[in-house]
Amino acid sequence: MKKINKKYIEIMSQADDAVGRKEVVSLLKKAAVIMSKSEDKLAS
Repeated sequence: MKKINKKYIEIMSQADDAVGRKEVVSLLKKAAVIMSKSEDKLAS
């Protein structure tokens, strides 16, 4: 679980520093996938 949270935080900080719109959108999509995996683990 901690590994997922670290990865999520890392991607969100990259999104904060990103310059282009496409880069930000792709990073946010990756973060959403990671968060959904985290929620799936909590639900089961």
